[in-house]
Amino acid sequence: MDTFYLKLKQSRYYVINPGDANDLYEMLEEDLRIRIAIEDTIIPNIELKFLKDDFERFAIDNRLTVVLGDRRLHISPIELQIPYKLYLGSDKDVEDAVYLWEIFKDKIDLKLMKKFMDALGVSGEEYGIKV
Repeated sequence: MDTFYLKLKQSRYYVINPGDANDLYEMLEEDLRIRIAIEDTIIPNIELKFLKDDFERFAIDNRLTVVLGDRRLHISPIELQIPYKLYLGSDKDVEDAVYLWEIFKDKIDLKLMKKFMDALGVSGEEYGIKV
């Protein structure tokens, strides 16, 4: 963690959470998250955590790259995002799932998405998400 912490500082980033490198590592080990931002800003920031399950491992191993001008952003596969949003279940999460479905329904692997829906014990039928 010390090397990572120093690399952040050298790259003009900082950890919003209080504490030194050891404190932050302990937070991550306790399944807590830390937030990182560019110096002199709070927003935007990213949340950093250790992987905790096979879903997160799949998201990392199968990440998608979104190109925004000269920048690249990695996101998890849509086939996982939709079921996970349904699993979270808040109105906003369900709205996000439906929105993603409407945009990507003709481009996603429906069998893979069904696999995640079954694993998470969710269905999108009532929202028009049919797999």
